[in-house]
Amino acid sequence: MPEGFIEKQIGKVVGNAAAKIASDINANCVISVAQKEKSEFEEESSMLDVRITIFRKERDVYKRLEYMTKVNKVSVGSIVPIKEVLMEAIKKKYIEMHDTVVCVQDESMGAGYKALMFIFDVDKIFFNISMHGLAENIDPNVLETIINIALELGREGREGRKVGTAFIIGNEGEVLRYIKQLIINPFAGYDEEKRSILDPDIKETIKEFSQLDGVFVINNKGAIIRAGAYIDVDTFGIELKGLGGRHRSCAAITKKTECIAVVVSESGGLVRILKDGKIVMKI
Repeated sequence: MPEGFIEKQIGKVVGNAAAKIASDINANCVISVAQKEKSEFEEESSMLDVRITIFRKERDVYKRLEYMTKVNKVSVGSIVPIKEVLMEAIKKKYIEMHDTVVCVQDESMGAGYKALMFIFDVDKIFFNISMHGLAENIDPNVLETIINIALELGREGREGRKVGTAFIIGNEGEVLRYIKQLIINPFAGYDEEKRSILDPDIKETIKEFSQLDGVFVINNKGAIIRAGAYIDVDTFGIELKGLGGRHRSCAAITKKTECIAVVVSESGGLVRILKDGKIVMKI
């Protein structure tokens, strides 16, 4: 059997399946994500060069668009590259609000599978994350995880009580200049992987510490740096009508640094996302 025959057959089968599913569910786009072939002389990098092929439906005909881009290297089983690709495609206006997208990622991406297929509705949250550039400097998986935790806290509170808290996500060197620790930092001394917001086992710990005064500080890769921390920043010029000190302080630090704040309102459970001193999303 010729070398690569099975891989080509799998690719053909998956491609046909994606086309049929797209037709059956009336999807607007089919997107293929594959790593560009590397030469033996290329050095290893933390980024992958990938080829994006988009088939977009216009008047019952799929038009093809292809371009090259870079995504972060993946860990086994990760779908982060798919999310990064979708966010970039939204910014480039190749994908629009309310689109239904069938995505195919082949084994060249190193996710550990022969092929992966996903179906996405480009909903409001995902669209707004992309349009506001919220994942430009932050791992999109980290941002999505924090938003989900914030929504759960806003909806459920903690132990029957309403909870108000905030998550500051960004470059720790910049952010920590405006942070003071109110209590002994409960995350101090632990290895970074044990402080990762992406670890599902840590979710209940985060919810427990959300009852503390102060905010969480999280770096771009999702490691929790501080909890129970106080934002020490001048809020002059921050206009947030009807909102209190937590929101104003979070807005101010996002104006001073390139961080993002995800704030849970204690009064109503509403989650707000702030960037550049302004509220860019309410959920």
